[in-house]
This record gives sequence, structure tokens and C-alpha cells, in this order.
Amino acid sequence: MQSNPYVYPYVPFADLSRKDFRPVIVGERRIDDEALRSLVRRLPAPQPAVIGTTPAERILSIFSDESVRFGPREFIDDNRDAWLQKIDRFVATAEKIPFTILGFPFKIAVPLKTNRTMPDLGEATALRRLADIIDCVRREYAPGAHITVFTEGAFGRFSGIPESVWMRYREALKRLVAILDYNDIEIRDLGDMENTVPDFAKRWEAKTAELGRLYENGDHNIREKYEGTRESLYRIIPTKERNLEVLMDVYNEDLTDDAVSNEVRAIRKRLREEVHKAIFKYHAYLGVRDDLHYLETVAPGAIPLSVSPKPNRLGIIPLNLASVRLPYHGVPVYYPEKNLVDIEYLVDLLRSAATYTAVHWENDGDPKPFYYETYA
Repeated sequence: MQSNPYVYPYVPFADLSRKDFRPVIVGERRIDDEALRSLVRRLPAPQPAVIGTTPAERILSIFSDESVRFGPREFIDDNRDAWLQKIDRFVATAEKIPFTILGFPFKIAVPLKTNRTMPDLGEATALRRLADIIDCVRREYAPGAHITVFTEGAFGRFSGIPESVWMRYREALKRLVAILDYNDIEIRDLGDMENTVPDFAKRWEAKTAELGRLYENGDHNIREKYEGTRESLYRIIPTKERNLEVLMDVYNEDLTDDAVSNEVRAIRKRLREEVHKAIFKYHAYLGVRDDLHYLETVAPGAIPLSVSPKPNRLGIIPLNLASVRLPYHGVPVYYPEKNLVDIEYLVDLLRSAATYTAVHWENDGDPKPFYYETYA
């Protein structure tokens, strides 16, 4: 997985000219809560090589290890003293180390990626990764740790996802945390920030307009953010088109606008227009969040984790070393012989030479498979 400091990392679609869909689903079965817990519990955990003489040094070394760290090690090493001070603040009073992480917005509504709207085994695996980090900390420091997840469903306001959809996703994520018995993981909604000041909408609107002006005036910083965000958002904004073959042409970078149908050209045009507007709204939303010091207010002194590594955040591998996609960007595939969960684009699964069993969870709020299983 390639890190991106501005937005979620993305992986390009593979050879969208190949439209040879196959009947790859050869069976179906259902699992209950206990079977789900059993599967998630037996997934392998990271085993970081812990070093250091103080609790803070040993805890920080967990995040430096390649089995946990996502992004450049320099982001940790260059700010080592600051990280140790943050950890020591809680060690001094024998408190749980508080961490925060942003993510889990909603299932990306691009049918080439996934046809679900609710969390599935991908999110369960990502939650297991957070629980593993808590366990790693607890082994070095008895009080342990607590992670507050700020879900980013509010991003749906500028990416075309209805509020009812991302709110259901958030509530389902909370239910999944409870079923998996992750008592030290707390789900909160970043959108709650909007209720902390009476003029949030005006602040957001003003910040959006300001970023647009800076872009038009050639500001280097905002142009860099724009380019760093554009490709990811282009593959997040819904197209409303459901036909996979049409969408394959829409996202096929090998086809110029002159080489596609009028329908595809029109979809691309609308996408580019929506993405252009969404980029400024996205960065403005984050800007208002930072102006309000919202995360620090809700979780004072908490250590920020991230899947978009920056010098002031500890980047963590979101699922495992093998997976290159985030759980909400695809469908989960479980490989029993490897005891591995990977995230695949749905369009790739439907063109695969392998065969799959579609596994449904009995308490799922989505009729589509909770995961796919294959021995390929």
C-alpha cells in the first residue's frame, strides 16, 4: 500500500479493457456471531520487535516496527522526543495511553470496488488490527491503551453519499465492535464536530471559498494538496451508473475522451466537475477541524494514528502486510490455507480464474456477502 499524506491511499484498477466476467461464485453459506468471532480471533497478529528501557521507549518502538508502521520511519525518528513526551504524560500517572484515528467513512459507492453499504469482514479485520495494537501496548505497559475511532461519514456531504447510508454504516460498525468484544475501541463520529460551534456551516463555506481562491491564484501549497487528492477522490465520488462495463470505460485511463462513447464522456465530465468541487470542500472540512482543535478537545493529549501518515501522526498498517486496499474500498476475501484476509476490487473478483464461496453473516444489515472465501 502506498501512503498519501492528503487522503486515503488508492490502488489503480487493473486492465479495465478485459471484460471477461465469469460465474465465480460456486457456493454460499452462513455464519453466526461465534463463527465470526472465531475467524477474526485466529487471524495472525503483528509481532513487533520491542526495544528500549523505559515504557515510553518500548511503546514507541512498536510503531517503528515494520509489522506495524505504515509510511516513512523518519516521521517517527525525527520527532522521537516529542512522541516519548506524549506517551510519558500518561505513563507518569499510570493511565491508559489514549490514541485516536480517523477513518471508516462508508463503503465507497463505486460498483467496480464493492456492492455493499455496510461494514464487513474487511472492517472487522481493520478493527482487529487496532485491537492488536492495544494488546502490543498492554504487553509493555500494564494499564494498556484506548483507541477512539472518529468515523468520517460526514465526508458523504460532499461526495454524494446520503446521510442515512453513512449513519447506518457507523451504527453497524459500533455493533461490530461490541460483537468482537473490543472494549478499548470507541466509535465516535467526526461529524459531531459540526454541533460544537453555531456557525460551523459558515466557517466551512468560507474556508472552501478561500481554498478555491488560493488555487486559482496558483498557491503552491493548495495546488500540491489538490493534485495529491484528485486521483483518490476521482475514484470515490459515485457516478450513479451501475453497469460495470460502462464504468470500466469511465475509469480506463488507457482510453482518451475521444475514444469513448458519448455516455462515458458525459460521466467523466460530471465526475471531474464533482471532484474539483469536492477537493476544496474536503480540505476545508479538515481545516475547520484543525482550527477548532476538535480532536484535541475530545481526546486531550491523545496520540494520533493514521493510514495517511504525516510527521505528526503515527502511520499504521490498516489490515496486514499483504493487503494494499482499505476495507471500505473493496470486498474482503478470506484465504483459509493462508489464514489471510485481503481486500479486492469486486470487478477483479468477477474476472478471476479462482472460484469463491459467498459467506453471509446472519446478523448483517446488508444482503450482499459479508466476505468471499477461496482456496485459490
